[in-house]
Amino acid sequence: MSVTISQSTIKGTIHAPPSKSYTHRALICGLLSSGQTIINNHLVCDDTSATLKLSRMMGAKINHNKNLTITGADPLRVPGIEMDCHGSGTTLRLFTAISALTDGRCVLTGDSSLLKRPIGELLDALHQLGIRASSINNNNRPPVEIYGNVIEGATVRIRGDISSQYISGLLLACSKGSNDSTIEIITQLESQPYVEMTLEVMKHFGVTAEPSDNWGVISIPGNQNYRVSQYDVPGDYSSAAFLMVAGALAGKVKISGLRNDCLQGDAQVVSILEEMGISISQDESGITVFKSEPMPCNIDAANIPDLVPVLSVLASQAEGQTRIFNAKRLRYKESNRLTTTTMELRKMGANLRETNDGIIIEGPTRLHGAVINPHGDHRIAMACTVAGLVSKHSTTINDIECVKKSYPNFIEDMISLCTNITHSPNVNERRRME
Repeated sequence: MSVTISQSTIKGTIHAPPSKSYTHRALICGLLSSGQTIINNHLVCDDTSATLKLSRMMGAKINHNKNLTITGADPLRVPGIEMDCHGSGTTLRLFTAISALTDGRCVLTGDSSLLKRPIGELLDALHQLGIRASSINNNNRPPVEIYGNVIEGATVRIRGDISSQYISGLLLACSKGSNDSTIEIITQLESQPYVEMTLEVMKHFGVTAEPSDNWGVISIPGNQNYRVSQYDVPGDYSSAAFLMVAGALAGKVKISGLRNDCLQGDAQVVSILEEMGISISQDESGITVFKSEPMPCNIDAANIPDLVPVLSVLASQAEGQTRIFNAKRLRYKESNRLTTTTMELRKMGANLRETNDGIIIEGPTRLHGAVINPHGDHRIAMACTVAGLVSKHSTTINDIECVKKSYPNFIEDMISLCTNITHSPNVNERRRME
């Protein structure tokens, strides 16, 4: 399926979709609990569906009504078949770690994009915990096999600048070890808010870990029990960022359902937009973003990698140079996101230059319509949809279904803002229809 976007003036209110990151973590804490957990306002998308599926494979009982009820598994079951994470890197990394808590062999795999993403540092960390863990193809990429055993407790040394999800997975696994463990992070920890988010959800389930030495060391007591809980998933700043930039460029958008005290790193989008001169108002009912003339700025993306594509769109309309840096990890997302952001926005007339660890954007440029290939990357598809709102002539986004990975209602929400968007089948779908 493709969508075609024409230049639009938008106005309206959207309730922020639930947080994908919090949903993943709440589901896994529910899996590790011995009783029944109720999760309210969970996100239903491709990635969280993968985590739900693997939770069931490991013994959780899950019921869907208005809310989600999960009865944990103690002990975790060893699935008899491969654990397919589809395209969810979070699912792969967190379950690679907690597979160490089983009493048998677990094999984790995924789709073609996931099989390109490195996981060697996490496998090495599990080795340090006494767990047999390896890449089946000996290339430090999935598929991987984990032979579960008792985590006796150890000091694990791991880089913090490749994936914060490695740290999150180790926190979840080591908390169930038979002895205390310590994680030594030997480089600067990037995406630190995601690790803080993991600790926040663990604490809600009665499990603790203590960072020290400016996040260079995290101490995890062993033999902890995840207690049954009720958990409310907050709104997602990562998805709301696309709506905010849409408002900044093309009208007025109010987003409700976002917590002011949330630990999501992407909540930083509000302060970045304000730094770029965007008019924003906040009250108890939500955050309203008004069309404004953006200004350039320098953006450190170390803790906000998911914001890079849509902030690149905004920067293309700012008079001057915007530099986005500390974003090297974007090369290992659903696509090489530095390359695909640059490539696809250039098609629309934006002046971008890819660097070793980011993107330099010169603006303003008059954007024009183009046919966009999102490269299977939901954030590229959504960013280019937002760019289409201010482009001369229409823009077509192919394979728009990829937004189901994180924000399944994105197009419907954009249409509700009076966006000029039409759906059309792609070539393969037309052939099936014929």
